[in-house]
Amino acid sequence: MGAETVLWGLLGYLSGSLPWGYIIARLRGVNIREHGSGNIGAANVARILGAPYGVLVGIHDFLKGFIPTYFAFALYGPFTGLVTGVLAVVGAIFSVFLGFRGGKGFSCAFGAFVAMTVLTGQYGALAALLTIWFTIVLLTQMTGLANIVTIVAAVPVTALAGSPVLTAYTLAVAILVMYSHRDNIILMLQGDLESQRLDHRGKRRIRMG
Repeated sequence: MGAETVLWGLLGYLSGSLPWGYIIARLRGVNIREHGSGNIGAANVARILGAPYGVLVGIHDFLKGFIPTYFAFALYGPFTGLVTGVLAVVGAIFSVFLGFRGGKGFSCAFGAFVAMTVLTGQYGALAALLTIWFTIVLLTQMTGLANIVTIVAAVPVTALAGSPVLTAYTLAVAILVMYSHRDNIILMLQGDLESQRLDHRGKRRIRMG
């Protein structure tokens, strides 16, 4: 592992660690970890502050995976891009800025995946996974379930596409994202599906202004 891989891996981790959900909610005077599910991700922000804020968080979380992975891959090749992408997801889940706690990591993981897809030309795999994710969300209104199924499906989809770097990435990230979604998995196995839906408020939604 060269020095550039170590450097970009560190940059990936720091980028992934940026807790945009926490930051954006704090700018609105809200500690998002004290409301709803307590998660700093886009879904909980949308439930508590409204959809526009959730979208804003989702975009930022996507970019914190996409940007470092894209440049690491483009400048130094697949291995450095792979390491950078995986460590960005590690940062999203175990943020150094939040005492090594964070979000679910899916948006960041997807951002890194898209960066590698663009540079490897594996658009078929990307289209297949987007179809899976949107179909599940539309049918169930459960982003957690969509995230879990999509990240697991990403491993065979990328393997069938014949992309070793994407397969290695999705395998590593599937483990991380499954771990970060462990509470969701437990709730779903217990039959608590309602709390996983997009329109579930948990605690009362905060009215701004």
